[in-house]
Amino acid sequence: MSEPSSDDRTPSEEPAATTGDDHATSAAAPSEDAAKPAASDATTGAESAKTATEPPAAWGDPLHRLQEKWVRLEVMLSVGIVIAEILSLGAWIALKGLSSPPKVSAAGVVFRSGITATALGLAVWFALKKTSPVVRQVATSVAVAAGLFAGRLWAGVGVAFGADLVGWYQDASTLTLIGGLRAVGTRCTIWLAMLGASVATSTGKHINVDVVMRFVPIKLRVPMAVSAWAAAALVSFAASWGFVEHIAVTSFGAKSDASMSAKVGAIAHEAGEHAFLLRQQLRIDRKVGWRVWTGERYLSTLTSAEWNELIDTGGWAARYGDEKTKALRAPASTKYVTPIVEIPGGRSPRGILVEDLNLLFPFGFFIIGLKFLLRCVLALSGHVKVDPDAAHRDDDHPPAPSPAGEAA
Repeated sequence: MSEPSSDDRTPSEEPAATTGDDHATSAAAPSEDAAKPAASDATTGAESAKTATEPPAAWGDPLHRLQEKWVRLEVMLSVGIVIAEILSLGAWIALKGLSSPPKVSAAGVVFRSGITATALGLAVWFALKKTSPVVRQVATSVAVAAGLFAGRLWAGVGVAFGADLVGWYQDASTLTLIGGLRAVGTRCTIWLAMLGASVATSTGKHINVDVVMRFVPIKLRVPMAVSAWAAAALVSFAASWGFVEHIAVTSFGAKSDASMSAKVGAIAHEAGEHAFLLRQQLRIDRKVGWRVWTGERYLSTLTSAEWNELIDTGGWAARYGDEKTKALRAPASTKYVTPIVEIPGGRSPRGILVEDLNLLFPFGFFIIGLKFLLRCVLALSGHVKVDPDAAHRDDDHPPAPSPAGEAA
């Protein structure tokens, strides 16, 4: 059979090439449609990159440097507070363990066993530093195990001294005005929380709902961010004001219906008295502290004559008057006086500084409000980014333009 010529092919066989061309044409059409949103995304990305690479205004440089120094100061304060909190809690645990009688509580035995095991383990470890690692590790492990058992041998040593030291710190020292040694850790935690919130505000790591910001045009992001931060500043200032009013009434004796100036005056008056009492207690501590640490019982470290001398030379009469000051003097028949300040009128001095330390709340909110306002200004100057993803990056400031970008 002869093969059909091209002229003899059926119509169904001819459109094969035409169908392929149509398919290529139809495939190219969606590509052009898909390129439109891609081009739009590229334009948006270009606008975002252009905004990110624009140099910040020079007038905001001093405020930017101020914020950086401010943050560094707060970070250093936070580190110091963490160390103080660890030391205070560690001292509290150590003193409670040292003062616990072995017949009453096992805490004293556990504390002494831990101290003994640590001391023996470190001694053996450093003593055998020139030996082989295996010998050194085995010997150190044996020393630690021996220390755990050896702690029982001195379970009753230092109990009376530890109990007296705890009593002095809790009931007759400057720490008494704060509420005791354990209260120091509580106040450090509060201060650390306020400092952390302040640093988070400065660096843009504060709690932020950025859903709306992701859908608005780039040009509107700065006005929206500034509006939100200004509102947050107003809320912070309002919280600070409310805390001041509440503390003035509940802690400093101000009347609830008094004016704000009267409430602030009550705070200033009481805070001045607390500062005076703190200075007097520090004078007492300087006189009796070394005696307590050398083994004297704190209840017999301050004689009545020494107490009267502290009253006469401490400015008590100038502050409270001669009559109230005379009532504070110890009679000659009294041999020893408890080394803690007395407040005319019979009020207990325990925890009086807690009232002043509560002012950390309004002060902290006031500082956070200032940080939000500073952030608003730095956003306007271009020193702070308003990109919704900025909070998830380590830096909070726009990067410097690259040489390639400048050349482009």
